[in-house]
Amino acid sequence: MNQNQTARPDFLKAPDSAAAAIGFPIIIPWSALGHAETRPPGERRVTGGIGTGSRGTARRRQSLMSGTARLLGSACALALVGWSGIAAGQDRPETLGAAAVGRSPATPATPAGAAEFSEAPVGPEDLGFEELVFVKRKPYSSDHYYTDINNGTSPDRFLPDNGIYVYNLRTRMERAVITAANLPGGKGFIGKGSLSFDANKIVFDFRQDPGSGFRVWEVRIDGTGLRQLSFPPPDEAEKAARWAGGWHTDDIHPCYLPDGKIMFSSTRCEHTVLCGGSSGLVAPVLHRMDADGTHVEQLTRSLVSEFCPVLLNDGRVMYHRWEYIDRGARVAKTVWAMNPDGSKPQELYGMADDDTTIYMYPQPLPGNDRKFVCVGTCHFPQGGCFGAILLVDYGMGVRERGPDPDEAGYVQGDGRSPVVNITPQVFIPRRSEPGWRFLKDDGMRVDDGEGRQGHLYTHPYPVNERQFLVSYKVNSSDHYKEVSNAYALYLIDTKGLHRPVHADPKLSCWHPLPLVGRPVPPLVPAALNPQYAANNQALCILADVQRGMEGVAPGQVKWLRINEAVPRYWSTGRRWDPSLSSSSWKASLWPRVQWGVVPVEMDGSAHFVVPAGRNLFYQALDGDFREIQRERTYVNYAPGEVRSCTGCHAQSSRTGSERASASLLALARPPSTPEPQPCDLQAGGGNGRAGQVIHYPADIQPILDAKCVSCHGPKDPAGGLRLTNETTLYYNTSYEELASKELAGPLISEFTSFHKGDQGNYNGAYLPPGTLGCPASKLMDILTDPAHPKNAKDNHCKMLTKMELMILSRWVDSNYQFYGSYFGRQHPQWINRDPAVPAYDPADFRRKATFEEATGFQAPPWHR
Repeated sequence: MNQNQTARPDFLKAPDSAAAAIGFPIIIPWSALGHAETRPPGERRVTGGIGTGSRGTARRRQSLMSGTARLLGSACALALVGWSGIAAGQDRPETLGAAAVGRSPATPATPAGAAEFSEAPVGPEDLGFEELVFVKRKPYSSDHYYTDINNGTSPDRFLPDNGIYVYNLRTRMERAVITAANLPGGKGFIGKGSLSFDANKIVFDFRQDPGSGFRVWEVRIDGTGLRQLSFPPPDEAEKAARWAGGWHTDDIHPCYLPDGKIMFSSTRCEHTVLCGGSSGLVAPVLHRMDADGTHVEQLTRSLVSEFCPVLLNDGRVMYHRWEYIDRGARVAKTVWAMNPDGSKPQELYGMADDDTTIYMYPQPLPGNDRKFVCVGTCHFPQGGCFGAILLVDYGMGVRERGPDPDEAGYVQGDGRSPVVNITPQVFIPRRSEPGWRFLKDDGMRVDDGEGRQGHLYTHPYPVNERQFLVSYKVNSSDHYKEVSNAYALYLIDTKGLHRPVHADPKLSCWHPLPLVGRPVPPLVPAALNPQYAANNQALCILADVQRGMEGVAPGQVKWLRINEAVPRYWSTGRRWDPSLSSSSWKASLWPRVQWGVVPVEMDGSAHFVVPAGRNLFYQALDGDFREIQRERTYVNYAPGEVRSCTGCHAQSSRTGSERASASLLALARPPSTPEPQPCDLQAGGGNGRAGQVIHYPADIQPILDAKCVSCHGPKDPAGGLRLTNETTLYYNTSYEELASKELAGPLISEFTSFHKGDQGNYNGAYLPPGTLGCPASKLMDILTDPAHPKNAKDNHCKMLTKMELMILSRWVDSNYQFYGSYFGRQHPQWINRDPAVPAYDPADFRRKATFEEATGFQAPPWHR
């Protein structure tokens, strides 16, 4: 355990390692995948430290600009012989003597995993194409990876020379396709571009000034045909007014679709990150539009950010998604895929990878349907998503990456792990923030939040399965975001070899793309049921909910609870100061609501309809409507979508099978509609509705007041547990007693906890059934087990009615939810009337929203 790691609770330890999952200890270095070692003419290795001086950097950039084959001087010696010097099939380096790697025994040992450099220029014969297109600009000025579009474009980043350029590998010359000087404002900021399939056009995002939003533009590669495709939505002023004056929407990261439409990420959904009140924390999700920019359509409803869509070979769209459903907020920065119409979203990799690495800017490997390359970056600091270059085999079936380069058991290029870091001289430490961990020339690692002690990478593009164009911070001592020309284009490979491609003396180079056409992926046929689409519903067919649930007996799961993780819209405003969200960071930052429950048959099958366009996740329940297992992610369903899955086991194949066997018991009847739990029926004292809001002050405290405070009151509370209703700064007394003592089961805090500090870096790993909620709750044990020692004198099992116990157990299964929505005034000052706000009614203090209000886009009148 390193100094930045905190001991994790036993109940949240990760499952067995990837090696255990495979079952045999075969070690396959990446360098042994059948590629014999080759060296370009003129290559030589440089021994020395990874630090580089400014004079060496100047020489390097001069060499790059002139195209001369000149090795970087000793002042900028970056290369250290490591694994990349071992030919395929040879022994691993730790088994070799010094002579085997060309050094005398007296030569200081080279750190394993260090980079290797060649002075040989990269030409068209190396890559198979003549030209590449790239973006030239300063780095982003952002401080978090999801704020590039907001604080990432400070006024000093808007320059006339920012633009899209083409570099010719044969002539060593570049030409401008379009620059900010030729766009509105004359000195704007270009983020990311994507080529058309015929390589004749490029679509890109552009921001003309700090007061405007990013918009999508298109231009031909010859510089003609410039046109703006996306514009501010017609209700832009209304959107801005719902959040803050002078605000705007942004459209970023466009890419072409096979049918000619364009997909992009946009904040016009009006979502905001869950953890703060600042208008800078917006959350874009995926949209698409026609080729001319018309018919803009929102495809997803994710709570948090979705970025950088790109086409897979099979016609699906791969993209990055951030989320956290009952897990730390700085884990689960994952890669997903979906159909271009927004249907069938499916995780590719990352949900059970319990570390803080962000898998950003993924690109599929050519000719490979199970691997992608991406940058493994950190949550913060940022400046544009910098880190290591990772190869991810999402088809392996292993859900966790292997050890970090400085952890026991690490083997560079280990084929047993689904994630291979091909630049191990930098990585993101597991469950640690902020910053990067760099390899020093003495073989030790150093943590650095300013990026001054090592080299950084971003924007990988695969030339083939072992060579990648990247943007690379040449001078290790450059600040990660404050040096205008710090990043150049390089070619790297899986053996660690680095070769310079192109640099600019004033600006950094980004997003390299071969200027060649590529096959148009097939159109994914729309398979939407018009009947369900008309009702804004989707149909779900579950073959066996217990498949993959270790320890759960057949027939034990009786019900599925359908939950929605509610997005935080701009209309929620900020009414809970000084708290930063709806839970003060102590538990779930997002409220969940229940759409109802549906039955599960004895064979584990279920057949039911769900609302489309919602972030839905499920809980498997027993006959008493208590949790057995929960899904800790969510899925959007397109209207009319028919979705089938094989089990509820949190594995990558959970959305796999599209076949539904006619023998499933659930298919012998029409699909179920979500229904109320018995406690919600009018006969059970409820309102008779399936849709329910979980709100502790209105649901749980009245039960405690009626049944518990006589013993657990303010004076000498029994067992030292006080369950009274005094208002506290963020919650109330009883809630803070139950939550701080974790009597309702383990509390998964998405940021800070009551007693365990910041837990935002933890709790990403798969958790088996019974880990959370009612099965792990001491409170539920006392209330349901007559043999519990606490029931020897006073039998708590008879205190609550069956309906009260059901209401309580649903809350226990909610990860300590307190507020039922983002709406309303929550600070204790609002208990009483405020003469300065005569329209305010104290009855609205911590008011329980209706189901329609809690799930609605517009703020209710009592919030405004």
